[in-house]
This record gives sequence, structure tokens and C-alpha cells, in this order.
Amino acid sequence: MKPILAQVTNPIIKDSNKYIADPAGFFNNFIQGLFSFSMLIGVIYFIAHFIMAAYRYMSTEGDKTKLETAKQEITHALMGLVILFSVFALLKLIGFIFGIKGLDTLQLTWPSLI
Repeated sequence: MKPILAQVTNPIIKDSNKYIADPAGFFNNFIQGLFSFSMLIGVIYFIAHFIMAAYRYMSTEGDKTKLETAKQEITHALMGLVILFSVFALLKLIGFIFGIKGLDTLQLTWPSLI
């Protein structure tokens, strides 16, 4: 007697039947989505900190300590953005050198309304 196997699918995940046959593809898409989401959160965090530091810079009223603090905040925000995109470049490089399938095709996908 042959056992009857049922395919359990998740209706939220698009093309979930395709991922049943290819779990590596699902993992790659999951990692790519997670990385894109993390990059988006990092960029939003940078923008918020940059705007707040720029406001503090404009409202120093000649106080040297406030001016230095605002300059440091702007510098730290820019360094964070550079580190964020350096991680992306490093992951792409590691994927290319070692031939890791998910990393060599890593792309930044930004959400859009169109």
C-alpha cells in the first residue's frame, strides 16, 4: 500500500509550491528579503539621526560644545551608513570568491509603490 502524502502550503508565501521542491531557493529568497529589510531599517535610522544632528548643528547658538557634539553625531551617522553598505559589499565579495550561490546574487530591493 502506498502512503498518501499531502502538500502543506502557506497561502501567505507566493509560489509556495515551488519552494517545497527547492528549499535552498526559499532560503536564499528569505535571506535576501531579511537583508533588504535590515538595509531599509538602517537607512531610515541614518536619515533620522542625520536630520536630528543637522537640527542640533543649526541650533547650537554659538556654543562650542554643542557644535562639536553635533559634528560628531553627523560623522557617526555617516560612518554608520558607510559600514552598512560595506557589509553589503563584503557579503557580495565573499559570495563571489567562495561561490556561495545565495550571496553572489545578493541584491538590494527597495520597496516601491509602483
